[in-house]
Amino acid sequence: MSNEPGRSSTSRIFALLQTCRHSAGPVTLTELARRSGIPVATAYRLSRELIAEGALERNADGTLQIGLGLWELGSAAPRGQDLRRAARPVMLSLADHTHLVVHLAVAGHQRAVCVEKITAPRTVTNVAGAGEELPLHATSVGKVILAYSDDPRVHAVQSGPLRRYTTRTIVAPGRLASELAGVREAQVAYSRSELTVGTASVAAPVFDAEGRFVAALGVLASGTEWMDRLTPEVRRAAAAISRRIHVNA
Repeated sequence: MSNEPGRSSTSRIFALLQTCRHSAGPVTLTELARRSGIPVATAYRLSRELIAEGALERNADGTLQIGLGLWELGSAAPRGQDLRRAARPVMLSLADHTHLVVHLAVAGHQRAVCVEKITAPRTVTNVAGAGEELPLHATSVGKVILAYSDDPRVHAVQSGPLRRYTTRTIVAPGRLASELAGVREAQVAYSRSELTVGTASVAAPVFDAEGRFVAALGVLASGTEWMDRLTPEVRRAAAAISRRIHVNA
């Protein structure tokens, strides 16, 4: 039983996992306990159990991070499997044609979660891998999610504060709202050195058989010179994934 009134063991386990998930990098046990509001002794016991199950991983320096086992468990969700099954052939074709990084992201808790990634020779180095997260306001896939998601937790990001990653990151809520209106009108979003200097991306929305937004398809490149050529290709690829979802529905 929990030694914290009104808080179950399950609640504390999820608090630990969510704390790791939303941390900028690996965390110490003390940091994990403090940020999750759980006593250190309890955090230590639960973290050992989570490490044994692969949900957490302990690094050589003793810090903790989300484990591969948790991602493998989450990837077994039928909805995620169906989405990746429909998207992967299109993503492979797009990556082969552009020789760039193609990734697919869905809405997480105030973040964009990368659920599939295809790499190609001209890759950029700051791309999130499958299961990793990206900021919503500073990435093209994130802007698509902000523009189309009906999740109140996603919308809450727009009220700020917005973290500045580079001098080009949009941090004014009014300016972000204006850009998102343009995303909805054009069905395409851009990020130009807004997360990392020298990296640009373009993304388009993917819809399910009922016309509901489900994911954002993005392509990343080093430099903005690719954007004009990539825009129609990303739009077509996103539409192709949507059609595949319709057929498989």
